[in-house]
Amino acid sequence: MNTKTDSPPNHSSPATRVLDAWVRLEAGLRAALPACSVQPPTQPAELLSALRINLRIGPEEEARILALREIRNRIAHTPEEPSVQEAERYEEEAENLMALIKTGEEAC
Repeated sequence: MNTKTDSPPNHSSPATRVLDAWVRLEAGLRAALPACSVQPPTQPAELLSALRINLRIGPEEEARILALREIRNRIAHTPEEPSVQEAERYEEEAENLMALIKTGEEAC
């Protein structure tokens, strides 16, 4: 493991690094929801809505998450490999967002 983060070592392909960073970010977003959420959201739009309603994210964080989602979707659905630099920027942005998200540990 990388000592700087909990990310996997950087010898994966750039596309794999982006996809893995999205998986970690989405898991972090889901973990930020209060445990008493009536029904866990299944779609990304529902997840963002639930996070907004529960005051876990604001408009700026939502815009940043949506931008990362667009990049993830482009990489997942096209044969072009992103650059190493793009993968590094993506991982850094995902980590920065996870650090900002308010956790859902308080009681309901």
